[in-house]
Amino acid sequence: MVMVDFADFPLDIIYEILGHLSVEDIVQAREVCQRLRQATYQRSVWVNVYERSDFLLQKGPLSSQSSMELECSLIRAAKINRNWTSGKPTIYTRRRFPRTLPTYDFDSNVISGRFLQLAESTGISWYDLEADDIATPVLTYPCLSVVPMAGYLNHQVNAIGEGPHVVWVSFVSSTPRTICVLKVDFINYTANLHAKIPAINCVGIKMNYDWLLPIREFSSPDDPIDLFHLPSCSTLYLPMHENVRNLSDLNCMNYVITSRYLYLMFSLRSETLIDMYRLPTSPGAATSQSNLPKSHSGRYPHAISNLHLVEAHHDPPHSTSSAGQQSRTTFLALVYVSRSPTTWTSKIGLHVFDAIVDSTETLTLTTRAQTTLNVGIATTALSLSASSGVCLAVTHSSPGPVILAHHIRRQQDSVWTMSVKALKLSEDFQSRDMIAFDGFRGRLCLINGWTNIEILDYA
Repeated sequence: MVMVDFADFPLDIIYEILGHLSVEDIVQAREVCQRLRQATYQRSVWVNVYERSDFLLQKGPLSSQSSMELECSLIRAAKINRNWTSGKPTIYTRRRFPRTLPTYDFDSNVISGRFLQLAESTGISWYDLEADDIATPVLTYPCLSVVPMAGYLNHQVNAIGEGPHVVWVSFVSSTPRTICVLKVDFINYTANLHAKIPAINCVGIKMNYDWLLPIREFSSPDDPIDLFHLPSCSTLYLPMHENVRNLSDLNCMNYVITSRYLYLMFSLRSETLIDMYRLPTSPGAATSQSNLPKSHSGRYPHAISNLHLVEAHHDPPHSTSSAGQQSRTTFLALVYVSRSPTTWTSKIGLHVFDAIVDSTETLTLTTRAQTTLNVGIATTALSLSASSGVCLAVTHSSPGPVILAHHIRRQQDSVWTMSVKALKLSEDFQSRDMIAFDGFRGRLCLINGWTNIEILDYA
């Protein structure tokens, strides 16, 4: 038997072995010897670990990411995963945004877990939560006519496909009443006005994939819904859901925009009716003010109160679907759980379900996983981050509040598993609302009381 000295062991084999270890094992291997320590800094090692990882990670690894950047991303993801899945209490650091805000006259959210954006009566400000000084804005957009009301301040990253640092931001201006859309660049720190859209009777805004959907009150249920394509500044129209007859019915509506479809969902007592509209692949070439026809309809056997897109798998444009090329969109939804068709319940469920369009253009809705949250009748908000079959989510229910962490993973055959864990906060914490949760950074932002923003880091 020939013995090989470790000093003569081929480096490519060492790199291959290290690439199959856990993040913790690779870091511990640095204590063994100098040769192994040097090998653990090899970029190919961390590329292998990144590609095999079952943690929540951004798409990658990118060629621009160094060995150290990949290592830091994986270490952070491992800490967040342990916090969400272990039986031990969650560990977090707590910071307070160092300015007391007006009780009602502000709206806020967080872009990519990093940039806190505030809408106040004087304009929009952005604060870098990764900076040493989070009290000073890194960028401002002065506007004395901002309407700082919940539902108006919105954003969508990767504007016009220019990368995660370029963001559409929308808010409402009162004089004249318009939806203002900014194109914000967080590398050059610029905010430029891109478009103004009439905001008459607007009560909310949905944005995604370069589309903006104003949610409006109407004088007649036959009034169309307008859908604005931001890059081309063109407008499409589609009919209101047929079950919306009164203004109060808008409270039963949910809207989701994917890269290929717009979903309009109307919740009844024990089911949700879903209409799908196929979005044009070249909106700029379409005639402005054209009508968008409905492509599919379906029913989900629960009343949906809140839902978010988890992932979408679409065929290439103009391709012919086959049984193996279904168009599938996966949602995470909060639903009211009915014990029978004739009774109403105080329980709220969390469901993962697929909306599948097959070769016959039939819409099939299939539940992949579900659990019941023990929160009773409550106002519950949902926020999530998802990538490559992994989803980390937070539900915030008030009064109470009850804050739950959810780890959701896709298994084979589109079956998903779900686990839940309570996030315990200190006794002086009286969170009123959840502003945002970013699973990639492990950052949860809450409103404590009425005027304080709290930043909780779980990595």
